[in-house]
Amino acid sequence: MEIQKKIVWLASYPKSGNTWFRAFLTALLNDGYLDINQIKTDGIFSSRQIFDEFTDIDSTYLYNHEVKKLQANICSYRANFYEKECLFIKIHDAYGYQELNLPIIPTESTLCAIYFIRNPLDIACSLASHINGTVDEAIALMNNHKKINTSSDNINTQDQLKQRLLSWSEHVESWAITKLPFPVLILRYEDMLTNSIACFIKALNFLGIKATHNQIETATRATRFEELKKKEIQKGFKERTSLKNLFFRKGNAGNWHTELTTLQIELIKKNHSNVMQLFNYLD
Repeated sequence: MEIQKKIVWLASYPKSGNTWFRAFLTALLNDGYLDINQIKTDGIFSSRQIFDEFTDIDSTYLYNHEVKKLQANICSYRANFYEKECLFIKIHDAYGYQELNLPIIPTESTLCAIYFIRNPLDIACSLASHINGTVDEAIALMNNHKKINTSSDNINTQDQLKQRLLSWSEHVESWAITKLPFPVLILRYEDMLTNSIACFIKALNFLGIKATHNQIETATRATRFEELKKKEIQKGFKERTSLKNLFFRKGNAGNWHTELTTLQIELIKKNHSNVMQLFNYLD
């Protein structure tokens, strides 16, 4: 059976604009209507529910290396299983290889990827709230070259399967600097803020999705940060990981100037200055 190239990876380090873009796509495909708890993309790569459904295996009994051997095959099977032109799958894993030296995501069923990147200084502030931790804990996570974001080293015990994040720099390098076997569009979170419509048009052109300017404007208005935050306050957001903090926190750029200490800023720059320089994140 021929495997169809229909997966579009929406890739990012956490808190970099991935969910915002998914909300925009949903609003675009629904004439501007958006229920943030019914985002119409095709799940996340690390979904335990999808893994268990397509393998008929309880993944809590598997080791991580066993899971990684199967995830790519599941994605390819889903590409053929669904009668859709594209599958938009969110992924926070760094692009890499499993123990058989095969990519953790399938090349044969991948159409392309969009990689969302954000200033790590701002990510630190947002990530701290997301994990319900301190800024120092968030920075330690971003600087950890071996980080897999679950509490268990062996068995998958969380709601999602393990995500291999690596450090922030390594994550960016894996998707946005390394030449991959499929096209990758890079979108900066900061550009999405300052000129949302232009960035969304660029993304839609890359994906080959036709939409009128009015449709794009309508979807953009529906997914302004203030609207997303209001919807979360009113109805909650099922993707929120913290019971204490909102997922849609501030939604702007430059908060690090007032939220980070001099030492915290220096620590992030020390670990990530080379990649920050490439994407104009150094003053």
